[in-house]
Amino acid sequence: MPGRERLRILVVEDNPDARFLVGEMLATFGHQVQALGHGEEALVALARKPFDVLFTDVGLPGISGVELARQALLIQPGLRIIFASGFGDTLTRNVEFPAVALQKPYDMQQLEQALDGIHGAPPAAA
Repeated sequence: MPGRERLRILVVEDNPDARFLVGEMLATFGHQVQALGHGEEALVALARKPFDVLFTDVGLPGISGVELARQALLIQPGLRIIFASGFGDTLTRNVEFPAVALQKPYDMQQLEQALDGIHGAPPAAA
């Protein structure tokens, strides 16, 4: 996307097909993507290198996407959060940090709107 900031996005999605597709869509937008299948792997990646955005499924095995986001913000306080869920924002509307919720299934336009939403939102550390 011309004129748009190139973001470093960590995608956490346990469904391999969904993980691949969202990674491809984000790369099409020009972003740098690392895609992982589990929250525990994501915490290791967050400790090793900086990311601008955590894009996570809410219903992950083991650590939930919401708890992953909480722990991720302790590691990288300026991280921006996008939750993907089949429940829309029902499970995430009362979290104690800024986040954008994206209802599954979503298309490229909705994904782009979610990215635009994080650009307008203050970083979590603000």
